Amino acid sequence: MSSATDPDAPARPDRRRDILDAALACFLEQGIEPTTIEAIRERCGASVGSIYHHFGSKDGILAALCLRALDEQSASMARATAGAPTPRDGVRGLVLGYLDWVQTDPIRARFLFQARPLVARGPRAADLAERARQRNAALLAWFEPHRASGALRDLPCEIYPSLVIGPAQSYSRAWLAGGEMAPPAVYREVLADAAWRAVAAPDACG
Repeated sequence: MSSATDPDAPARPDRRRDILDAALACFLEQGIEPTTIEAIRERCGASVGSIYHHFGSKDGILAALCLRALDEQSASMARATAGAPTPRDGVRGLVLGYLDWVQTDPIRARFLFQARPLVARGPRAADLAERARQRNAALLAWFEPHRASGALRDLPCEIYPSLVIGPAQSYSRAWLAGGEMAPPAVYREVLADAAWRAVAAPDACG
């Protein structure tokens, strides 16, 4: 059958993205639990067979969206730290990159906070754990030489991400939940400076 009549033919390489975008809209509008494969199918126009072929189940779609959001978040942080001339610039860059991603794409950021616990308890938990392991390994590899040089406090490397990103995550979660809080952009410099003070060696805080 030609690609002109078959919506799932190889000529449509964006079919997977179409399905994910439709699913994200459904999850945010209807809630993750109430959303059905049929609702996603109606939204994107793909066949049920195509959805199952690409993702296997609703859990597969949820995991794919969660992993994509994590990758985009990590990419924003990596861009912000690339070529950082000093450890201070790098630590601040991690926070600024995270907050800029939240501010630029609040829809995916909100979804990630909602979906990650569900994926962590679901059949794709191992995939999420592996992606988190890879990301943490990259962060620890960045922190370790600065700890060894004495630029950072002499702490176990695994605690650095929590000290650096944790407050920004907490504020972002509260902002995304609604209310009258100022957007993260208002406090990006405050949070970035606080992250540096939390991990900098005493003689490097100035």
